[in-house]
Amino acid sequence: MMFNVLVVDDECVQREGIKDLISHYGFPFQVLEAENGKVAERILVQNAIDILITDVRMPLMDGLELSKQARKTQQNVKIVICSGYDEFEYARSAIRLGVVNYLLKPLVREEFLQVMEDITQIRPYGGGPEPESMESKVIRQVKDYVKDNHQRDISLSEAAHDVYLSPGYLSILFKKETGENFSKYLSDYRLQRASHLLAHSNMKINDIAGAVGIDNHSYFAKLFRIKFGVSPLQFRECGVLHDRMDQEQIQ
Repeated sequence: MMFNVLVVDDECVQREGIKDLISHYGFPFQVLEAENGKVAERILVQNAIDILITDVRMPLMDGLELSKQARKTQQNVKIVICSGYDEFEYARSAIRLGVVNYLLKPLVREEFLQVMEDITQIRPYGGGPEPESMESKVIRQVKDYVKDNHQRDISLSEAAHDVYLSPGYLSILFKKETGENFSKYLSDYRLQRASHLLAHSNMKINDIAGAVGIDNHSYFAKLFRIKFGVSPLQFRECGVLHDRMDQEQIQ
């Protein structure tokens, strides 16, 4: 039996993550998606939907209002609320609307699979390697963003916009997944790049600072000393010394 599933979330990464789980674990689902409640409402009018998986906080129409409209349009639709906001009022409102389950973001794979199994009575099988979690995918994208843009003045807000998340949510997720905040990761990445340039190029130190996105040269020197315990110049001289010693050992 094929189930028609509508996934509604204003964050593209979240929709893709849910679709990846559905595909990987072999659920017989035909998946439609919408970026907000208004779009989802039109889909519900035009299509028979068996399972509605919706976020709570969305522009134009939130998940609870969408659930009300879905109940009017299709009485037998199974509704699953996904939300990053652990508030009792939302859960209580969802229960009154006949929601099947209430899942908190970031989604726990085992909990999501259990809910799908309970609704469909189909046990997920899963084939091939484990899919990348939604959280890991987001963090990988943010790290790629830092790699590609660290040379200029970037912020958490810009990185969040690039992965379609709110800055507050990305901040919490980044710390949870990496153990450090975004600004420290960005700073450490820049300093690691600077250390590589100091050791493997003839660029002037001030030019290296600018090349890694730190225009204040004295601040660059301060950050570098804190991280490596020596000044940029000392680091370069030390690297040259080690290179000479390595060459002498080879000869």
